[in-house]
Amino acid sequence: MESLMLSLRQRKLLHYLKSRKLYTTGEELANHLHVSSRTIRNDITEINEALRSYGIRIISKRSIGYLLEADDPDTLKRLSQASSSFLSRDERVRHITFQLCLYDEPLDLYDLEDEMFVSRTTLEHDLGALRRQYILPDPHIQFFRSRNTIYFEKDERKRRAILNRLFSENWNYNARGNTYYHYQYLDEDVVNLIMREINLHLTRYAIQIEDVNMVHLDMAVVIMYHRLSKGYPLTEPLAATYKDPDAVLAADALLDSLEQQLSISFPPLEREDIYLHVSCSKRLDAGFLNMHTVSRYFSEGIIRLADTYISEIAGTYHIDFSGNEDFYITLLQYLRYLDLPVHYFNDIPTHNDVTRSQFLIEFEIASSIQPLALTYYGSYLNHTELLYLSFCISGALAYLNRTAPKLRTVIMSQLNLPSSWDLKQRLLGKYKSYIDLTALLPVYMKDNFDFSETDLVITTADKEITSMPGCETLLVSPFLTRTDYENLDAYIMKTQLNRLYHSSLPSLGELFEEAFWHERIDTEDYFEVIEMLAMDFISRGYVSLEYLTALLRRESLLTFAFQPSIVLMYSLTPSTRTCLSVATLEHRIKRNSYKIRTVIMAALRPEDATLVFRLINELYYPGFNPNDTKFLKTRDELTAFFAGLL
Repeated sequence: MESLMLSLRQRKLLHYLKSRKLYTTGEELANHLHVSSRTIRNDITEINEALRSYGIRIISKRSIGYLLEADDPDTLKRLSQASSSFLSRDERVRHITFQLCLYDEPLDLYDLEDEMFVSRTTLEHDLGALRRQYILPDPHIQFFRSRNTIYFEKDERKRRAILNRLFSENWNYNARGNTYYHYQYLDEDVVNLIMREINLHLTRYAIQIEDVNMVHLDMAVVIMYHRLSKGYPLTEPLAATYKDPDAVLAADALLDSLEQQLSISFPPLEREDIYLHVSCSKRLDAGFLNMHTVSRYFSEGIIRLADTYISEIAGTYHIDFSGNEDFYITLLQYLRYLDLPVHYFNDIPTHNDVTRSQFLIEFEIASSIQPLALTYYGSYLNHTELLYLSFCISGALAYLNRTAPKLRTVIMSQLNLPSSWDLKQRLLGKYKSYIDLTALLPVYMKDNFDFSETDLVITTADKEITSMPGCETLLVSPFLTRTDYENLDAYIMKTQLNRLYHSSLPSLGELFEEAFWHERIDTEDYFEVIEMLAMDFISRGYVSLEYLTALLRRESLLTFAFQPSIVLMYSLTPSTRTCLSVATLEHRIKRNSYKIRTVIMAALRPEDATLVFRLINELYYPGFNPNDTKFLKTRDELTAFFAGLL
């Protein structure tokens, strides 16, 4: 039963029929599940297919109804007792949220326990999850509990916003519908009609919107139709308004068409919400955007925010993005989108820490916008918003790397010319934006060749080629294996990172040698360790208390703990001295699902801000497994480990 693949609605249908001893009509089932009779017939076909091997089936009799039968009653009993096969916690939370949004009558907790096969303790945990996922976030709907019942406030716009999220989240972009619910609670024919009409009218009025906004728009119109049909109209005007003339024309044409086809009326109050959504979703035509036209399309505030951010990146990290027009236009569009009353971001289907590890440098630069965001937007950016800003930064860095001076490269091989020539062509095929191949040479010439104008030697001979400072040697196979490409990728990435900081900065070895050390600390409190390390700087007057405040604020918004064993944390609050404080723990502390053994904190003088990049480069990019340090508890062990690695 554990592998039984049925949707939530199908499992509810099965559960309902299991409790019935007599035939149940299709109309009764349709009313119970709030779907059409055709949907019930389709679900029963799929259920019978899924249960065929278990000897369980739903039989039907024309004009009489449906009845659940089982060859072995014990098998059916095991099915009903396997609560995990009926609902996961996520599904239970969504199911309860749906019920709270759809109906005015309070939900009885005893009925929910029976329906979902859960204990009161489990249900209480579910309600805690519901609060975190759907009550505390925007639109901040009020949640009430009276004795053994629960209910939402009667704010129709907030209820619709939550319904839209329930249908839109985890949308399957490879096939229509929500991954969990498809079009449950909605008429599929109506959904398909509305989606076609929206696509048609946006195309007709030359309005392009992003996929995530299209999904939310589709569901907004579908939910509007559904709620109006059930007698739940909007009664309060919008708090925020923003209208684009073309968006209003397209929305009116769309809704007029739907009124005719669905025999319903969409009053002005309902239309305002659709105007707002389409207006905020409408993408600017990039063909008209350049350095000379930005004042026509962006407010003075957004332009000032973008200019200030780029200026601060240059001042703090010595990275100049000001000459990249493409980046500037993209950044302006991103900042404008954040400023609109309605904006959605598509979640990337991977763990946040995976994306963080891919954007180590980019996340740091993106995070530096937070003080500006607080001033302009009135709040800090969340993780998803920072992630999309990191994409902007990543593209800008890629442009800088692509246009930076290329690595002067020589190929030295003991093999004949055709092999060296083949290496040249394949290397240029992938790395021509980053390397300049200046010569193909036999290995014996290493003793007479002047390497002073060479950054990289790629050789097929396993021997020392040169000891010239600043000239790296990489050994490759003449066939350029996957490992060879990985090593080249790592070297090019490291070289690009090296450009981001001054060579005069201290090395990791120097910093460790002069650091404050706390060995084998016996505590289970992560924040106690943070405060202890920060006090090394504060008590000596290197930094103010704002250092710790800023560091804790960053930790709460975007935790430093995104991999096991080692955490590097810092604040750019100015320090009078650049130094580290390090703590090794007697017992690992769990933070963000990772077990942490070592915490490294950095205080930086303003002129040493790019040291962050060196620390990231040396602590995260060498290609070692951080779990290799999970048993290292002393200063000597840790410094010896990094000395051997670097």
